[in-house]
Amino acid sequence: MGETITMKYDNFSVIYPNYLDSNKTVKLGRRIAAKDAVPEPTVQDLHEALASLNVRHVIQPYKGYSRDSISRWDNPGRVLVDLEGAAENGIVGMGTDGAFDLDEVPDINDDNDKENNGGSGGGKKQLLREIAKVIPKLPNRQTRIEEKAKAAALEAEKQKKLAIQAEKSAPSKGGGGSGSSGKKKKGKKKK
Repeated sequence: MGETITMKYDNFSVIYPNYLDSNKTVKLGRRIAAKDAVPEPTVQDLHEALASLNVRHVIQPYKGYSRDSISRWDNPGRVLVDLEGAAENGIVGMGTDGAFDLDEVPDINDDNDKENNGGSGGGKKQLLREIAKVIPKLPNRQTRIEEKAKAAALEAEKQKKLAIQAEKSAPSKGGGGSGSSGKKKKGKKKK
């Protein structure tokens, strides 16, 4: 039988996949620089990356990110992360006042990051960067991306074949020059 573990996650910090998505804008929720982010991360990717970093976390698969209505349907879910546990593992740094960088996320420009964070980039933002470094190396993500590329190639091939068939069948339908098919037109009579 499986063992049930209870965990208080009231003080955990929230991470949505949009925070790491290089295809999203800052307005749609990206929290790190686009060059550090990864395209289309999922909640499963976040879970595997956090597990590989040995950070305690909780998955909430049915929660949606409020700023981006498209991701609520296409890429739902969020992860609650224990930043204190991440600090104990040495993944996240603390600010000079002993507090985590939870609420304030500095500007996306790299120059501002170094000025605002004293060069360390501690807190939640540092954890996001570490997760973004781990995600591309995950085996499940690589297989998912390969399958998606294969499916896109098959779909393109299918569309190409349909276009060729439509091209071949179009000239054979051609009729006389008069353009009338012999059927009566329906509708009101003109006066």
